[in-house]
Formats: sequence, structure tokens, C-alpha cells
Amino acid sequence: MENENVESDLQIWEGLLESRVEELERELGVWKQALKTADNDAKALKKKVSQLERNIGSLKDDNPLVVCLIDGDGNIFSSELVKLGQNGGHQAALLLNKGLTDHMNSLDSDEGFSSRGQIWLTVYCNKSGLLETLTSNNICTAEEFESFVTGFNQASPLFSLVDVGTGKERADEKIKECLRVFTRFPQTTKVFFGGAHDNGYISILNQLQNEGLLNKVVLLRGYRELAYELKNLDLPTLDIVGLFMTRKLQTVQTKKPSPPPTQVKLQDFDKFRVKPTIPLPSRPSPSSNAKVAQRIEKNLPLHKHRPPPCNFYYLADCKHGLKCRYGHNYILLPEHIDELRTNSRKWPCPYANRDNPCPFGESCCMGHACPKGQRCTFLKQGKCKFTGTSMHDGEVSRSRGPSSSLSPSSARGSPVVSEVGLPTVWDSYGVDA
Repeated sequence: MENENVESDLQIWEGLLESRVEELERELGVWKQALKTADNDAKALKKKVSQLERNIGSLKDDNPLVVCLIDGDGNIFSSELVKLGQNGGHQAALLLNKGLTDHMNSLDSDEGFSSRGQIWLTVYCNKSGLLETLTSNNICTAEEFESFVTGFNQASPLFSLVDVGTGKERADEKIKECLRVFTRFPQTTKVFFGGAHDNGYISILNQLQNEGLLNKVVLLRGYRELAYELKNLDLPTLDIVGLFMTRKLQTVQTKKPSPPPTQVKLQDFDKFRVKPTIPLPSRPSPSSNAKVAQRIEKNLPLHKHRPPPCNFYYLADCKHGLKCRYGHNYILLPEHIDELRTNSRKWPCPYANRDNPCPFGESCCMGHACPKGQRCTFLKQGKCKFTGTSMHDGEVSRSRGPSSSLSPSSARGSPVVSEVGLPTVWDSYGVDA
């Protein structure tokens, strides 16, 4: 009886083992098939990679490209070349071509320049601004400069001098985008960059460094000194003797002839007053400005008082008198006068805004220049209210001449005469209340 039980158990175990073995064999077959498929895929991918590598190698060998991008507003061609006119343009192109080719031939065979290689070169500049700088420094005449540009453009089909128009960042934007695009092309062997004078290019160069493409870039030197932030990149440089000016030219600001003086109306000044943030009566009664003196609320900006203090009353002279919609009764401390003066100069003087001479000069209580200067974002959008010709040439100091010492009490009685002896504002503007 016991033997029969043992044999029965053995048969059961044998059946289970056989079933498990069959299951494992099936699983092994599945894995073998998966491995075979993976091997086939790997071989196909390897073959495709080899084909792509051959194609890239063919691009580099058959059509190697050398790109040269020059900021012509900073890398200015030498005076000797510009004075030669059209012949100077031809010579500048020849010097560039020879300098770039010699540099490429001096590199290792892997980076060298084959006979099938091409040099694609573009100079971006503000042509009118560059001409003004050259003529104001007595480098050349307008005719010589135009002939130079013509000679340079005709020297080679792939050499161009492009006028980007007025605007501080126009050339920079084009060069940054070209640097970003061309360095990524596999057939691009080197990119010669003629903008080593400007720290503004550090952002795109850092981006190329992060992408592992900075090894393609060579700095084409103009000025002797490199921009401070570009020095830290430790890029290779190329200096072509006699091609560019080595010292920065002085920019001479020339003003356009002033148009005939136009009549400045009372409305021109009313729209530049501090705007109240709460509704005001259109015309207060004569007694409204004859109230007891008011004090300034400590934590409330001047322009949010009701009514706001009158700019002209406290800084110059208000011809509206008792009919003025703005306050003449406040007791202003020196810091309030400073705040009022600062706010007032955020609005343009109507004379200066029309390129007319202001009779008050530095004593004018309104702005003769945009407080943001060349950093004004509204100027680039064409929306800045400072529209005069030279109103964005530089930074503006917040403090102003002798008139800054005026006190509130000096404007509280009869019409004001400034400390520099100028007549009252409204009298000289020739407008009536």
C-alpha cells in the first residue's frame, strides 16, 4: 500500500516537472527571438549611422564652408582703405580673403581648408551712422565711402556689406542669429566672428559653448583690446594687419538744422502735468485755491493727492492762478520739491521735443532728455513721448543746476524768477491763461 502511494506521488511530481520544463522552454524561445530581433535592429541602426557619417563626411569634403560675420559698426575698415574708394573696397575684400584662407591652411589637416571650400562673408552695419562717424572724424568724404562700399560688394559674389538701418541692436541681432544657425551646419568648418569689441555677444557665445560648438568660432580682431567678458572664453583670434582701425573713433553728435520755431500752446503744457488718479472738478471755484494751507500725507505719493500739487506753481510759475485745477496750497518740504521735480522731468519740454531751443535751458522744469536714455524700451517700439532728435543720446542726471534749490515758499506769491535770472515760464512761452 505504501509503495503504491509513493509511485503515485512520483508520477505527480514528474508531471509537474515536465509541465514546468515545457513552460521554461517556451519562455527561452521567446527570449531568443527577442534577442535575434534586437541584434537585427542594432545592425540596421549601425548601418544607418555609417551611412549618415559618410554623408556628413561628404558634405565636409565636397562643400566645406567658412563663414565670416563682421559687426561693421565696431570693426571699422582702416582709413587708408576707405579713402581709396572703390579700389580700397577691392583691397579690403582681398585682405580678408587672404587672411582667412591663410589661417585655415595653417590648421591641422582635419580642420584645414580644401580647394573646394568657400568663404561666405557679410559685414552688417548702420550705413548712415557709420558714414556720419567717418566724415565727422575727417576720415573720408561721403563719395569715398559710397565708392568703398561698392568696391567691396563687387569684389566677390559671396562678400556683402549690408545696411541694417538705424537702431542700436539691429546689427547685433542679425549676427547673433547667423552665429546660432551657421555653427550648427555640419559643413561649416569655421566661423570667423568680427565682434570682439562688444560684450553684448557673450550670451550667444555661451550658448554655443553649452552646445559644444564654440570650437568652430575664431575672433576676428578689430580694436587692440577685446571686450572684457569675451576674454574669459579664451577663443583663438585672428588679426589681419592693416584691415581694421585699432582704436575707437570718437562719435560726434551732429544736430539737424532746427525747423522754424512753432507756436507753443497752452495745451502743450497742460497735457504734461501730473495726471490725477481720481476725478477732479473741471473748474474749481475761485475760492478753492484760497483755502488754508494743506499738508502732504506722509505715505501718499504726490500725484495721488486730491488735487495733486501743481508742477508749474512750485517749480516755475503757473499762469492759471486761482483757476488752476491743481493744488497751490500745499506745504512742501525739500524732499517733496525733489519728488515733484523728478516727476516733472519725466515729461518732455515742448520746445525740446520739437528740436527748438528752450529759452530756460537747464533751468526748465520739464525734461530735455529721456530719463532712460539709450536703454529706453519705448524708443524701440516707437512709443516714447520724448521725440526730439537727441533726447536718447545718453543717460540723464536726476539733479539739475542752480534751480534745484528753489523752495516752496519762493513760488507762493508773485510770479517766480529763477535763481539764474531767467524770466517766468509762462511769460516767455507767450501763452495766456
